[in-house]
Amino acid sequence: MLFKKEKQDKVNAAVTETTEEKKGLRGVTIQSLFNNNKFVALLSIVGATLLWFTVCMQQTTNFNGTISNVPVSISYDNSMAQDLGLELIGDIKTTVDVHVTGTRYAITSLEADDFNARISLSTVTKAGNYTLSIEVIPKASSSDYMITSWSPAEVELTFDKIVSKTLPLEINTPGLTAAEGYLMETAYADFDYVTITGPQTEVNKVSHCIVNISAEQELSETFTTTGTVTLVDEMGAAILSENIEYDHSSVAVTVPIYKTRELPLNVEFINVPRGFPIEQLGYTLSRNSILVASPSETIDNVDAITVGPIDFREIDIGTELTLDITLNAGLKNVENVTSVTVTFPTYGLSARTLDLDNFVFENVPVGVDITPLSDSIEDIRVVGDSSIIADLTQEDLVGIIDLSQYSLSRGRYTVSVKVYVQGKVLAWAVGEYSLSIDVVPKETVSDTAG
Repeated sequence: MLFKKEKQDKVNAAVTETTEEKKGLRGVTIQSLFNNNKFVALLSIVGATLLWFTVCMQQTTNFNGTISNVPVSISYDNSMAQDLGLELIGDIKTTVDVHVTGTRYAITSLEADDFNARISLSTVTKAGNYTLSIEVIPKASSSDYMITSWSPAEVELTFDKIVSKTLPLEINTPGLTAAEGYLMETAYADFDYVTITGPQTEVNKVSHCIVNISAEQELSETFTTTGTVTLVDEMGAAILSENIEYDHSSVAVTVPIYKTRELPLNVEFINVPRGFPIEQLGYTLSRNSILVASPSETIDNVDAITVGPIDFREIDIGTELTLDITLNAGLKNVENVTSVTVTFPTYGLSARTLDLDNFVFENVPVGVDITPLSDSIEDIRVVGDSSIIADLTQEDLVGIIDLSQYSLSRGRYTVSVKVYVQGKVLAWAVGEYSLSIDVVPKETVSDTAG
């Protein structure tokens, strides 16, 4: 019995101790931990280890990194390219990736703005294409890292002089035609010339500028559209270049359409003898009509084109006169015929010489008397129908002197005489004639008589 009691007491004591331990664990606090020397020692060891690891990571010298998209610049200062007037053709779109090695801390803080990437122009001595090296240096020196390389290490660039060239503009309209009875004139743009600017090497290849109109149409009225300027070389091949600039790239194009009409040629005469049967005067024209055009319907109101005038006094047997063809404003000479020749016949006409002594004064000023200083004009050449000329006499001629064109006072004057063949026959005087007259105021005549 005594043995069993001792055993039971040991069991109860063990249970009591376990219960006390469980109570102590549930009552542990952070403050109690830091009061525990063993815990503080262990925590110090762990912290020191982490700090050592961090310092080692920051101070390692074999950490590699890459800084991307560092912009590349170029300077012309004090270069031969600048002295020669050479310019970079196009833009520098190159960036480089800079490879560095050093401490992790230093490298992870680097950015593209911490580096200068430059191109040297020392080898650029004339226009052309060059492969140029890129140099990269840090903006601020540091012992914590170093540049090991960069890519790309070089770049392809083109240098040339920038020049300008002015060329006439040509318009091509292969698909446009004029309808029946209409004329299509040469197309024109709202300006005649194009100035291009760019690299001399490329600009020199440009032979001319054209605008191609692709529309296909039969036209009966003026046509307007827009087109794009194309640069072509001597062989007619298009030149495509992003480096050439235009002062005009898009143009307004007009294709004039004129209405056409064949119009007869009429001859105008001056100094025609009174009563002369002009419709019986035989003559021929080197052409009887002319093709004209007009941009409006006004051409429908034009019946003929008049040439001349011909001075009737210049017409003799077989006379040939060349007259200019002049059109009224708004009419175009389609055939570009600038003159016509008028030929008078040699057959059926005859000529003879007669004297003139029959003078008639017209429009005599009031208060004066007119006295011819000669009784006749000799050797008047008369041309006409042979049957009429054969029977003409001096009495058939009359000299008309129109004084309205003169400002007369006392004195002697030489006045023009128009010689007519009376009877409205097909005959006329050839040449110009004059007569001297004496002009005397009538009061003077009365005083002398008194």
